[in-house]
Amino acid sequence: MDDMSPQEVGARFGAMILGAELSEEPPPPDSPLGRVRAWGEQYGTEKLTPEHVQAAIEGQPLPPPE
Repeated sequence: MDDMSPQEVGARFGAMILGAELSEEPPPPDSPLGRVRAWGEQYGTEKLTPEHVQAAIEGQPLPPPE
């Protein structure tokens, strides 16, 4: 193992078990996380709700803040 801390080793192992991947790169803009991040940059992350995240996961448009 490179020079990874025990926490990073654990995080990478957990991600592997869940079928995910840790990355230092930003997510693709058309991915659910990329869409949520772009919305947060435009309107402010404090206005994000679980409904916004669910809409992003489902591929629906994210509604503007209330």
